[in-house]
Amino acid sequence: MLSRTLHFALFLILVTVSAVGGAQAEDPRPMGTFKDWHAYKMTQAGKIACFAVSSPEERLPANVNHGNVFFIVTNWVTDDTNGEPSVVTGYSFKEDSTVTLEVGSAKWSMFTDQKGAWLRTTDEEKALITAMKSGSSMRVKGTSARGTATEYRVSLAGITAAIKEIDTNCK
Repeated sequence: MLSRTLHFALFLILVTVSAVGGAQAEDPRPMGTFKDWHAYKMTQAGKIACFAVSSPEERLPANVNHGNVFFIVTNWVTDDTNGEPSVVTGYSFKEDSTVTLEVGSAKWSMFTDQKGAWLRTTDEEKALITAMKSGSSMRVKGTSARGTATEYRVSLAGITAAIKEIDTNCK
């Protein structure tokens, strides 16, 4: 669990430093667009990360500001970690809450930490990615720190090609 929190912190640092033009940061380099998914590669301070990312097609409730919301599958090349799914939101999740993912009839529960959520085991990660590759959409449900129940629908069109891209061409 600590490893995932550190990866999230690194991811946020990579994105933040790149956004403000840090001296050692490389802007995310597009690797390709695959229907509703995009693949990117980043390097900062010797850490290489490649990720497939998509934004929700539907955000509920529609009358609240969700900020930027992303579903990400990350390969941390330098740490030899592949296929790490996560949710990043524009708001903090309720403390000690979970995020529920649904692909077809299969469900997973993610633990939360501030604005991010992750699965607990690599077996869960592998099962989710397998389901995502054969599914058409995914439901993501959580609760904000303010107590607002949120729900997102993420298209899975292009996920297989985006993951193949980061698996094959990110070394």
